[in-house]
Amino acid sequence: MAMAKRRPHLRLLLPLVLLAAYLALASGTPWTRLKNRFRKHHVDFPQSPANFPNSYCEMMMLKRGIYRTFINTFIHAPMRSIKRVCSVGGIHISTGLRKSIFHFRVTTCRYSPQIGSYIEENYSRHIVIGCWNRLPVLYVE
Repeated sequence: MAMAKRRPHLRLLLPLVLLAAYLALASGTPWTRLKNRFRKHHVDFPQSPANFPNSYCEMMMLKRGIYRTFINTFIHAPMRSIKRVCSVGGIHISTGLRKSIFHFRVTTCRYSPQIGSYIEENYSRHIVIGCWNRLPVLYVE
């Protein structure tokens, strides 16, 4: 009597698929990508000098490749200080969002279609960021 070929049971395959997914997530790749994007869009420390008065936003938005974004904020603090907001330096305000305990120096760039350039506003204020795996991945305007 000929025996039929046996296919692997789903019960045996499922744990292997779950293990592979867990290892891919644990490798840090998604967090690294998000953290690098956060840094590109929101961290400028030490603050880059502007060539002309009120040209900081134009320069930074072009330099970072995010020109024509309607609003963007740059934080002028070391990344380690910003990361602390995701742990002891911040207060939990909702799922994944934390508000800094201390003030940060920031520059907010708002694009004005009427004048075709950015208007910059400099502040010292609390920041609200989204954290994932204790890393800043989102700035909340």
